[in-house]
Amino acid sequence: MTIKQLQALDMSKVQPEALQTAVQDILDDYKATNDKKAFEEIAKENIEKVFLLVERLASKAIKSEKVEKKATKESSKKETAESKKEAPKKDEKPTKTVKKELDSLSEDIKACRLKIKHFNEEKRKNEPQKPKPRRHTKIKNHFIAIANLIPPAHKDNVKMQKEAEKILLRAHRGIMNTYGINFVRAEAGEKAIKEKYDKMEDKATK
Repeated sequence: MTIKQLQALDMSKVQPEALQTAVQDILDDYKATNDKKAFEEIAKENIEKVFLLVERLASKAIKSEKVEKKATKESSKKETAESKKEAPKKDEKPTKTVKKELDSLSEDIKACRLKIKHFNEEKRKNEPQKPKPRRHTKIKNHFIAIANLIPPAHKDNVKMQKEAEKILLRAHRGIMNTYGINFVRAEAGEKAIKEKYDKMEDKATK
């Protein structure tokens, strides 16, 4: 059994309610996980247990292509009559044996969630950490962010852009010198600011 088989179920016909909850819990967990393949591997046993219970207790919830094709050919009156006959009895209580199975299944799903959580934590630990941006990079990014704050009404004002560029380059140079950041890194920041304004000016003159 696969997760696709659970996704294809007619949830309105999955009864008793505890079984419907179990199916929905697995589907929700699958939707929320990033590593779908890992989830299917870890939850494989639970997916099989749930689907086997659906086959036993709510077989009408399993969609059949033949049944669907036949249904489309029948009249709307006949469909309504049949749907009333086939509707599962929601207030029918599960037997003690079934209740015990569903309670056990609920515990299995909880245990499976813990396994998936542990798997995700271990995966994150093993993933290479992104290096934190250096001080000069942060300063450069702040100055570029200021360039982005030009009022929308003046986005085509090249004269204003050039004036703002001069002010930012002068301020950037002053900050770099004050903080004792070396010339090469300071020059790289200036180049990035200039490139930003060049793009803005090109866009404004088109």
